[in-house]
Amino acid sequence: MTCPCGSSLALTECCGPIIAGSPAPSAEAMMRARYTAYTQHNIDFIMASTHPDGRADSDIDAMRAWAETADWQSLEVLQVEAGTNQDRKGLVEFKAHYLIGGVKHHHHEVSGFVNSDAGWQFRDGEVLHAGPSEKLKPVVNELKIGRNDPCHCGSGKKFKKCHGA
Repeated sequence: MTCPCGSSLALTECCGPIIAGSPAPSAEAMMRARYTAYTQHNIDFIMASTHPDGRADSDIDAMRAWAETADWQSLEVLQVEAGTNQDRKGLVEFKAHYLIGGVKHHHHEVSGFVNSDAGWQFRDGEVLHAGPSEKLKPVVNELKIGRNDPCHCGSGKKFKKCHGA
């Protein structure tokens, strides 16, 4: 099976070992493993790979519901700053593309990672967009009723004497 993170590698050669407990070699590798964990509904890994300082704000039920509701489509890594084994911190900007109810959505975030004795961990993130990828079109009421037309409710009265008042 190809890894869901989009690396073109097999899951067993890419994110699988990290999710199973091997240290991530970089902040980007940890971010890719976290995306893959979402596609697998593995919230335990998401929490385990979050730095203790970032866990307090975590809503586990909301994360689980999102992971299970979304039909994960792809991951797009936009930019990486630092985040190698020689670094203590790293930033990864990404877009996660998914469908909910057949509607295209994406989650655009800049994630901060820290490298400590525990390895690379997610610290915090700035969400730039979360929701539908396209602006939803408003529902327009096409019904045009004149004041002297029969009321749309079926009362038999003129609109102006019924619902137009």
